[in-house]
Amino acid sequence: MDRRGCGGRPKTSELEQREEHILRVAGETFLHFGFEGTTMDAVAEAARISKRTLYARYVDKTALFNAILRDLINRWLIPLDQFQSEQGELKETLLALARYLTTFALTPQSINVNRMIISEAQRRPEFGRLVDEVGRRPAIHAIATILRGRRAELRQINLDTAAEQFMSLAVDRNLRLAYLGIRVNAEQIETWVRASVELFLAGVMRQNPVVAERVGESNSAET
Repeated sequence: MDRRGCGGRPKTSELEQREEHILRVAGETFLHFGFEGTTMDAVAEAARISKRTLYARYVDKTALFNAILRDLINRWLIPLDQFQSEQGELKETLLALARYLTTFALTPQSINVNRMIISEAQRRPEFGRLVDEVGRRPAIHAIATILRGRRAELRQINLDTAAEQFMSLAVDRNLRLAYLGIRVNAEQIETWVRASVELFLAGVMRQNPVVAERVGESNSAET
């Protein structure tokens, strides 16, 4: 018998759907009113749930905002496992990764949430620490894992540092423009991503393929 009609507890899938609904509505409320302007009462009303239900899940709006951040970060990180298992050429893997990281980070939701974090940085630095520890650090670790899989192709460098430099080079510039309200289109993203990956590889590869080819041609001519 279906217990839902008899006041039984919701099934797991229903709980997940309810959680997704609350986080989505809460996220929209925060984006509309800002952190200071948002109240738990407003979120409960917008989500059409009781305040008791909301407070049973989140003790206050800081906890609710942290949950929204973690949900956004988790959705950003999940596809990184696929990139880490790629066995193709390093250049193509890095190109695909840079495109993904940039495209997701430039979604309106991501931009608006990060703007809110920046505006609250002085009063609530824990938001920034959460994004760095739960989001950026795992992303950099994933990049470093990709580089370690091609260790034989790379110079003797600190791969964790190289991974962080790749993130700064390939992704951060377009995010900075977006935070300033400067729109970046798909063509500009692609141009920047390709130039960044080529510059990065020129610095980390044992020998630049173009240079190696020219050296080979020179040696052939001498013999």
